[in-house]
Amino acid sequence: MKKSTQLPPDALAELEALRKRVAELETHEAELEWAHNTLLEQINREHRQTETALRVSEEKLSRVFHASPDAIVLSSLTTGRYVDVNPAFEKVFGHRPEEAIGKKAADFGIWPEPGQRERTIALLLRQRELVNQEVRFRHKSGRLFDSLFSANVIELNGEPCMLSVIRDISDRKRIEQLVLEQNRMLHAISEAQTDFITDAEAHPTFDRLLTHLLDIADSEYGFIGEVFRDGQGAPFLRPYAITDISWDDASRQLYRKYLSGGFEFRNPNTLFGQVLTTGKPVIANDPAHDPRRGGLPEGHPALNAFLGLPLLRGDELVGMVGVANRPGGYDEALLGHLQAFSATCAVLIEAYRNNQRRREAENLLRKMNLELEDHVNQRTAELQASIRELESFSYSVSHDLRSPLRGINGFSRLLQQDYGEHLDEQGHEYLRRICAATLRMSELIDGMIDLAQLTREPIHLADVDVTRLAVSIARELQSAEPERKVAFKAAPDIRARADERLLRVVLLNLLSNAWKFTARRETAHVEFGVRQTGSSQVFFVRDDGAGFDMKYADKLFGAFQRLHGVKEFAGTGIGLATVQRIVQRHGGLVWAEGEVDKGASFYFTLA
Repeated sequence: MKKSTQLPPDALAELEALRKRVAELETHEAELEWAHNTLLEQINREHRQTETALRVSEEKLSRVFHASPDAIVLSSLTTGRYVDVNPAFEKVFGHRPEEAIGKKAADFGIWPEPGQRERTIALLLRQRELVNQEVRFRHKSGRLFDSLFSANVIELNGEPCMLSVIRDISDRKRIEQLVLEQNRMLHAISEAQTDFITDAEAHPTFDRLLTHLLDIADSEYGFIGEVFRDGQGAPFLRPYAITDISWDDASRQLYRKYLSGGFEFRNPNTLFGQVLTTGKPVIANDPAHDPRRGGLPEGHPALNAFLGLPLLRGDELVGMVGVANRPGGYDEALLGHLQAFSATCAVLIEAYRNNQRRREAENLLRKMNLELEDHVNQRTAELQASIRELESFSYSVSHDLRSPLRGINGFSRLLQQDYGEHLDEQGHEYLRRICAATLRMSELIDGMIDLAQLTREPIHLADVDVTRLAVSIARELQSAEPERKVAFKAAPDIRARADERLLRVVLLNLLSNAWKFTARRETAHVEFGVRQTGSSQVFFVRDDGAGFDMKYADKLFGAFQRLHGVKEFAGTGIGLATVQRIVQRHGGLVWAEGEVDKGASFYFTLA
């Protein structure tokens, strides 16, 4: 009998310590696992928040891109071609975005001087950023215009690109030139110009102009206003600036009404009314005895002299300037001296008017875009719901039909096996037709399921060698029918941006149809190729087979629509519907041309 081994006390203590250490490590491991899971959950939550913020940021950027009044241009520094331009590009340069994208600036002559673009790009690459550089460009009409040009270098899909913003400042330049040509007519004009460029409000600008005008004309009071017309065409004046000459509560109330934008001059039987109705200057140095003068309200400051200037743009009266009480009165010399001032006021009023119209148009466009976006989102949601319902219905119907089909087919075979000897030839023929019909019905159900699945599977775009796909499919078709003589031709080096698996389905259906409908030719000809239409590629599959009557072309791409009987050519009527669905999901179009007994051509594009 063996004696039990007893560990020494030191060993027992050490063993106990190890057990405690193992327990501590296990506890620590559980804590680490909890911390790991907690950290992982936090990372996932922050990742989702980042994705949401990025999506919102991209939406905001897209809205800014499309709503900006300045031209925004993205062009490749490698090829020089425009990658993208915003809608304002047409307003600034006269070229529609679809005309510009994919083309080079040199194709339009936008840079008027040879080498100007290359010098600008060289400067950009040195500085990495250009801000508000004054650059002259050429409009589609041929006119040159000045602009503020800002640019940055960015990378798009690994390719260096130039992101530039171009603001047309030709109107500002014309106003500046007008000021210079009139010997820099007063500091007031310069201030007004600065205000307009910085998009200041009209009233403060014209208040300062009026202050300078009263100094220039040595006058006591005056006004500057814009001319409008009522429903009957009668002119009236809405002041932008007017001297405060209120003398009682009623006049102070009128001045407050002006400040709120609701005050108007409408009386034509006055000195200023003569300017509004005739569109000509009025000088009255003795207003008290001037027959054109109307009455003044009681308490109105004395009117000793008056000068009224029409503000014209071409033949249109856009505004009016009036000043009063110049010592010694007004004369023709002062009219000439104020010509640059009045011309500037007219330009400013028209500019503010156009600016207001632009803002109203932009606000309306913004509102319409939002309404359209909401409508599109609503219609998209409704369409997606309808598609889901159709898919569900298609699957339900397809699966519900399979069970009775299997029953029909099974009982038909049992009938053939067990009672075949009791049937005559006609009975056997009926059974064969039943079995053939159930087989065709099963094929149709498979087609319905395949067609429904196309609306659900995501698209993975990649650069696809389309020629290789077409040749591979043609070899498969030839191997399946080695006895047939088919001359197949495929254009070389055709590439496209598409989902390769779905594009193979398109080509398989089109080439299979070409193979099928040329079966009665001793030597059939099938061709795959591409032609360039503008900036788009149009792919085609052409054969010299049975063809079709063009008056039935609209039925070709409908599900279960057939132009030929099953006995002539086998099929389910799903193939071309599948082709159309895939092409549409790529943003493209598909159509066909044909002639009976002379073949058919099927064309499709991929956006």
